[in-house]
Amino acid sequence: MSLLDSTDKIISERLADSKGDVIPLGNRAPRNFLKSAAILLIGIIFVLLVWWITSEYYNTYMIKTLRFPTPGETFDTLWYYLDSTHKLLRYTLYEHVAASMERWIKGFVLAFIIGMTLGILMGINDKIYKFGSVPVNILQMIPGLAWFPVTILLFGFGDKSAIFIIAVTVISPIAFNVAAGLRRVPQVNLRVARMSGRTRFETLTEVLLPFSLIDIIGGLRIGMANSWRMLIAAEMVVGVAVGLGYAINQTTNMTDYPAAFAGIVIICVIGLVIDKLIFANVEKYARNKLGMEESS
Repeated sequence: MSLLDSTDKIISERLADSKGDVIPLGNRAPRNFLKSAAILLIGIIFVLLVWWITSEYYNTYMIKTLRFPTPGETFDTLWYYLDSTHKLLRYTLYEHVAASMERWIKGFVLAFIIGMTLGILMGINDKIYKFGSVPVNILQMIPGLAWFPVTILLFGFGDKSAIFIIAVTVISPIAFNVAAGLRRVPQVNLRVARMSGRTRFETLTEVLLPFSLIDIIGGLRIGMANSWRMLIAAEMVVGVAVGLGYAINQTTNMTDYPAAFAGIVIICVIGLVIDKLIFANVEKYARNKLGMEESS
């Protein structure tokens, strides 16, 4: 049977199974899920392979006093601390994760509220955009840890300083992406909204925000990555006594590199879960609703 004959047969079967104007094309969700999972797995295997090669080369040819932790040694250490009876620097691994997640959520939510507000104001008003883009751009130019002297003066050492550093580095990407998305809405859409009698609030919620949803989600994904990195850096310098960044810093100072690498693995896993399971699926849903890709 030729390829064309096979294709015609499949089409005929679909037409025969159709109900009314709907032609069943089959459920592609399992296939797409397996494809995405396979790509993710291949990426993880590649990272582990590079890590293993680097550690083997270092431990064979470059070692001086301390070994470079291999993936096997790191995961053995991680497995050890996953047992809640074993404590890392007076706390269990779960308590370190919980403390970091609490700081990250508070900082990210604060940045989301401020960034969304600034982005909306800049996106719907040209004068506000010209004025607001200057301070927002200044925020974007300042590295996160450069805020360290400012936050110590304002809040001292502790959780508040970590939350402030997280928030201040995330506001600008969210604000700029929201503003850019709103400003990309075609003027004809706005004219139609006004002609249909929609209020400004209805125009914002029913026209502007849905049209710019992909840009908003993109800003949130960038903000998430920035905030997660800054959380770990902030915990290393602002004097907290529990958290993943604190644990990594202290175990490094103690030359317990397998434990430090185990903390890095936890950071990567949490970041992947947040990005792939939450933001990626939200973006896919939005693209489906906007007709930018076929639903699976």
